[in-house]
Amino acid sequence: MTMVYIQTFAISFAVCAFASHISASPQCANAPQHFDAQQPLQSQQCLDTKDESRLLQDVQSFQHPLWSYEPTCARGKDKKYCTYTTSESRGDHALSIIATPIAADAISAAFLALEGEPQDDDNSLEVRSFPGKGKGLVTTRAVKKGERILLDTAHIIASSHFPPQVTHLQGKALLSAAIDQLPQTDRDLVLALDQSLGGSKVEDIMKTNAFACQLADGDVDDAYMCLFPSVARINHACQPNAHARFVPKTMSMEIKAQRDIAAGEEIGISYGRIDLKHADRQALYREGWNFGCTCPLCTASQYEIAGSDQRRTRFAQLRRMLENLTAETYDAQQTVAWEKEVMEIGLREGLETLLAQDYERLAYVYAGHGMMEDARRWAKMAKESLLEWVVVDGGPENQVRRIEELLRELDG
Repeated sequence: MTMVYIQTFAISFAVCAFASHISASPQCANAPQHFDAQQPLQSQQCLDTKDESRLLQDVQSFQHPLWSYEPTCARGKDKKYCTYTTSESRGDHALSIIATPIAADAISAAFLALEGEPQDDDNSLEVRSFPGKGKGLVTTRAVKKGERILLDTAHIIASSHFPPQVTHLQGKALLSAAIDQLPQTDRDLVLALDQSLGGSKVEDIMKTNAFACQLADGDVDDAYMCLFPSVARINHACQPNAHARFVPKTMSMEIKAQRDIAAGEEIGISYGRIDLKHADRQALYREGWNFGCTCPLCTASQYEIAGSDQRRTRFAQLRRMLENLTAETYDAQQTVAWEKEVMEIGLREGLETLLAQDYERLAYVYAGHGMMEDARRWAKMAKESLLEWVVVDGGPENQVRRIEELLRELDG
């Protein structure tokens, strides 16, 4: 890569838009939490909340490398969906999946490849009761920023496309099989989770506690709802002390400390986008999860809330201006000034996990002006931030590869 190319790419990088847009369909009573987009996953249809009838059947063992039971299946409008269960997946926990046969084959192959993978067994977490919030998760030891707090394996994974595909009775049968075929210990963990939105018990548990996740499903391209019982015990906070990310390779949810956490402190994660203003957050959580947030940020004084909202508004404004730069409007000094302001606001408002793209943009700006030491510093910060908070084993790594290529050119 020549210096001219670096300069050209620096300008084009600085003016490109990073925003991703999630299309939303109408939301029924509630929807699972969506970490990648940091907003609720909009479901297309809920199962019948009035009909409590279930399909009862004798489940016979059969021969399969992973699945422990004969699948329970329902022919949908366009696809067939089945419930598959393995009595021991990873870490001595079972897993039930509601998916198409093609998707189940792809998922089972991934699981079989994970045999022998290590799993966390942290005894420093406790479930405690909190006034006005119900149960929550507390760490009994001090945790350093960036340290893993929890790696939780999914117990139920269900295609979010199956409810509108099958009848209400078929859907209830699939969900019932998913929970009934779990071993007693795992079944008890799932059934003890909170319910808040009505409907059958399992349906309500899934709607209240599940998170959206993307799986390699053999090109079926369904979206999925994943239930992690331990993660489901973690309450929401608008300025959380922990960060959650789905790990596709192990089909697990990782919780990492976003700042130093003291022993005895409750763990909190954000259920929605962490850069929203107060009114938007309250509306989101009331509509999506049926609660009003009472975290320290939301119960601060009106003066403090207004100050936070003002900073978050400026954060969004700066991001738009940076993403809408063109070759004609690009100015290196202005870009650096805007990025420094974004970072100051990000650190003050607890938005540090969103800053990798800003570090990367600065790396290209400095590289384009021959300031290689500064470029290397910002590129390394971008890579570290991506690996710390964004990129996971089995997930997309295009951003990391792009930064590694830049670092090689800068070192060359």
